[in-house]
Amino acid sequence: MFLLLDLVTLGAHTQPDSVTIENNTVARKFYFSKDSAGFYTKTFINKATSENYVNPSTEEFSIRINDSVINGLNSRYVRHSIKDSGDVRVLTVTLETPFPHVGIQLIYETYADIPLVRKQLKVVNKSSGAVTLTDLDIENLRFQVVDKLQNEVHFNYGSNITRIPYKGDYNDAAILLYNDAAAQGAIFGNEAPGVLKNTEIYTNIHGCLQIGMRHIDETFPFKTRVQPGEIFSSPGTFIYVFNSPNWQDGFEGAYKDFVRKYLGVSLYGEPKSPLLLYDTWRPFQDTLDEKLIKDCADHLAAAGTDLFIIDAGWYKYSGDFIPDSSKFPNGIKAVCDYIRSKGMQVGIWFTVAGVNAKSKIAQRHPDWLIKDKRGRAANLHSISSDKDGTGWGAALKTMSLGSPYYDYIRDCISSYIKELGVTYVKLDLSMVVSAYVHQPELSGDYETNGSKLYRDHASSYWTIYERCQQLMDDLHSAFPGILIDCTFETWGRYNVADYALLEHADYDWLANLEFEPPLGPITIRQMNYDRYRVMPAGALLVGNQNIDIDDLN
Repeated sequence: MFLLLDLVTLGAHTQPDSVTIENNTVARKFYFSKDSAGFYTKTFINKATSENYVNPSTEEFSIRINDSVINGLNSRYVRHSIKDSGDVRVLTVTLETPFPHVGIQLIYETYADIPLVRKQLKVVNKSSGAVTLTDLDIENLRFQVVDKLQNEVHFNYGSNITRIPYKGDYNDAAILLYNDAAAQGAIFGNEAPGVLKNTEIYTNIHGCLQIGMRHIDETFPFKTRVQPGEIFSSPGTFIYVFNSPNWQDGFEGAYKDFVRKYLGVSLYGEPKSPLLLYDTWRPFQDTLDEKLIKDCADHLAAAGTDLFIIDAGWYKYSGDFIPDSSKFPNGIKAVCDYIRSKGMQVGIWFTVAGVNAKSKIAQRHPDWLIKDKRGRAANLHSISSDKDGTGWGAALKTMSLGSPYYDYIRDCISSYIKELGVTYVKLDLSMVVSAYVHQPELSGDYETNGSKLYRDHASSYWTIYERCQQLMDDLHSAFPGILIDCTFETWGRYNVADYALLEHADYDWLANLEFEPPLGPITIRQMNYDRYRVMPAGALLVGNQNIDIDDLN
């Protein structure tokens, strides 16, 4: 019997051949042998119903290391540790794989009174050579809710319904599996970024659940190399169980508590966020100048606006981001100071990877540019072929965040945060895959060279997503309180929102809707309603609505 209340609430039990992590609502028990291979989940108990949702012969996880499949059945248990931090209990299991000196760590977390187990996988390379990782299923479980045949799948942020089998996509940060007859269900969460997400329910083996990233034979695959002495850390996954006569209840209550308190949504860490935001993009697009911005600020001062965002067009060439002196003869800082004098905070726009082909940075470092299949500098954002001009989309090319451009753009944004005193940064345009171009081959980087961190096209996807997340973390670390808005265009698909984005950015600029009232506001309301079950609605921004409509009837 445990004597401390937090241990009673969280719970963990160790036997010679098993370990259990649990709380008052859920228990997950693992079996292993110290003398032979094998580590796997034996039971996953919803304590409210006493049901075990795991079937025999589960693989626990699956990953290809140097093209060999490694899972819980061919890996050997070495040790485990249990650590408490407040009301969070962490179980870390170390496994030995068939590859000498290449190990797996499985990290499981439970939270007081929340029927959920979160999981992460790490690959530890202590060998003398690099290893290549593909085909990652962080969870690979024989899992069913009461019955394999009578389950409904609620997908696309819980707004659509289908039957098993089901293969998720970038819109599926969380998928709900529900058995109406038993009034029980489970939510499968995937914290992988953008188009790399992969959640499959019974698609390959009936009764087998897979949560991870896309396999090497699919579009937008996961692939990476782990050098000697390095550790690869996967995105998180989670399984949440519930019982209710209404499937909608699965996304409420304790699930919302988990998202708010434990998932790591960046915006929830901010003590106060602005309520009314104004962005210059509509109707001005990138035709900005000092007089126009000051005029807008004068009119917005009495409207209760909290944050004034200077969108594209304040510079001459994207990439260089040197303020255009013909538009701002007194400098961009003078404009920012003027906005603040009217009682508003200031935000500013950057392309995170888009540069003008005539910019100094593109001319000096063509080796940092993403290249297409023919070896040409690529524009991943659109199919535009403009070669001249200074507009936001003119002569647009895409830089690789897997090159030293990462340091350049981080330092560039940082310098403007310091100089201008902005409290908000908007990161825009495509970096790895377009939200508008739906040809899979027009994505990622086909060129490798000594300045880039990846060795082939397939491995460019994960590197670029990972570096974008790191960029936002670096900015948050250097400037506590800075609000970062990462657009759906940057993340790679139209209107996409996921946990990976909101764990690193404060906002997701979800859409641009230019419908006049009442259609515009109604559409915004519907778009957020369709996503609120899964995503924090307060972190989803929708732009391009006018606020100067004369007739609101």
